[in-house]
Amino acid sequence: MTIKVKGIEIANIITNRSLTIEEAMYCAGWDINDTDDCRKGYEDGVEGFYLDDDGCYCFDTDAAKMIY
Repeated sequence: MTIKVKGIEIANIITNRSLTIEEAMYCAGWDINDTDDCRKGYEDGVEGFYLDDDGCYCFDTDAAKMIY
């Protein structure tokens, strides 16, 4: 399974079942519910991580697509 954001591959994992974006990102090494992981993704320039208007680091799950 490949995870892409805006056509850019950000992770590739092997699984034997369907996963949510959150689960797939966790398997790829990113806990998108953890502020520190989101900050690191943003600082590393990984597509999909962003700094919102309130200054919180986030991941755009709506922009992420899983390709099986």
